[in-house]
Amino acid sequence: MKSKRTILGALGSSLWLAATAFPARLLAVEGIPRWERVLNEILERAEEQKSKSIPNRSTPPSSTDKRALRPVVEDFVRYFRGSGSNHYRASVNRLQSYLPMIDRVLREEGIPRELVWVGLVESGYNPQARSPRNALGIWQLIPETATAFGLTVAQRDERTDPEKSTRAAARYLKFLYGRFGDWTLTLAAYNAGEKRIQDAIDQTQSRDFWRLAASGVLPRETQAYVPAVLAAQFLGEGSVLEDRSSAYDDATKRAAKVALAPFSLSR
Repeated sequence: MKSKRTILGALGSSLWLAATAFPARLLAVEGIPRWERVLNEILERAEEQKSKSIPNRSTPPSSTDKRALRPVVEDFVRYFRGSGSNHYRASVNRLQSYLPMIDRVLREEGIPRELVWVGLVESGYNPQARSPRNALGIWQLIPETATAFGLTVAQRDERTDPEKSTRAAARYLKFLYGRFGDWTLTLAAYNAGEKRIQDAIDQTQSRDFWRLAASGVLPRETQAYVPAVLAAQFLGEGSVLEDRSSAYDDATKRAAKVALAPFSLSR
């Protein structure tokens, strides 16, 4: 019988081999940035510029914008135009073959077509993308959410089916909007889970995503995720879009019918 020391040594070697066989970049969805890391870099750069008394804000990205971008969204726009441009361009190229279908499904489900940009941040529109938490597909649905919204995950996993997964994701986003009545909170809940967002609301007594993010009660990843989606939408749509969802102030109406209006980048 092998000694405990020999067994532990063999185990240590196995763990080392596993670590070298699966590099760190595979701990996240391959090819998809760790958005909280991007946020950290953005904030660190802003602090460095501030300490040097260099203005951090440049001219707004487009002179045709109806309203100015929030600073963190503007920084993500710069990221997608700079160091993240390869990811952005590759994602948009993959999107082209799926865009007509996604547009149709989002329209049929009664949610804003601008939500197509969730897929860029989630997977870069790669139907085979898988995360360490077993989220899979363009919309990175976990098995529990996928089955709750009509997908089969046994045998042939329908999360890799572009159209079926798009419909499930659209219904989940519609469900989240019916619960929170706000698109930025909907995006936050899509990333962090509705319970986590509800707990943050209860803790702070605020239903404003930006206040929740500033208070530190949201996961760092979620603080980065929402502005990343909004920045992708800004670049994809070409202008800041007005938020007309205030027409649906009644909670019952919000739950019954999703506002057919784009979320705002600046509110």
